[in-house]
Amino acid sequence: MPKTDYSTATTASLRQVLPALLLLLALLPCKQALSTETATTLDSTPGDSTPGESTPGESTMGESLTGYYAREGNNSSSAVAAGNNIYIRFFPEQWLAMLFLPYPYAEQVAPATIDSVFDAARAQASGSAYLRGTFGELDENATLHIERYGYLEDRVLFECGSLAPCTIRFGDGYIELIKPGMINEHIIRYNPVTIE
Repeated sequence: MPKTDYSTATTASLRQVLPALLLLLALLPCKQALSTETATTLDSTPGDSTPGESTPGESTMGESLTGYYAREGNNSSSAVAAGNNIYIRFFPEQWLAMLFLPYPYAEQVAPATIDSVFDAARAQASGSAYLRGTFGELDENATLHIERYGYLEDRVLFECGSLAPCTIRFGDGYIELIKPGMINEHIIRYNPVTIE
C-alpha cells in the first residue's frame, strides 16, 4: 500500500492561508489606533495641558489646520478618469474631511469657495458623515466625507471605505494619501493650498 506524504499537502494549505493570516494580523493594530480613546491619547504631546485640543494653525504631527490640500492631477487626466477633483482638509480635534468636486465644474471653483465649503460642511456634521449638496456655496452638488483620524507612529490613519484604513504620510511641503488595494497600495500626492 502506498504511503501518503502529508507534508506537501500541509505546505500547500499553509501557503494559501498564510497571506490572509498576515493581513489579519496587520489590520489588528490599525483598528486599535482608530478607537476614540486611543486617538485622544495619541494626540497628547509633551507640554499640552489638554489632550486632543488644537488651536487653528497648530498640529501635533505636521498636518496643517489652515488651508487645505489638493490632489496632484486635479484638472487633468486624473480628474477626467475619476470624474472629480479631490481635496483634503484637517480640522481641530482630529477631524479630517475629503471633498469630491465634480469635474469639469471644479475648474471654475475658487480656492476660497472650496475653503468655505469645508467650513459649511463641518458645521453641518456632528460626527463622521458622508454629505452631499451645494453647502450654500456651489452651483453643483459635491460629496464630502468627514471622519475622525488617529496617529500611528509618524502617520495619520482614518476610515475611508476601503479594505483597511487609509494612511496619510507627511512629506516636505506635501502629503501622500495611501489607500490600500487588493494587491498594491495606491499612493496619491496632495499639495497644500493656502487661502489668503
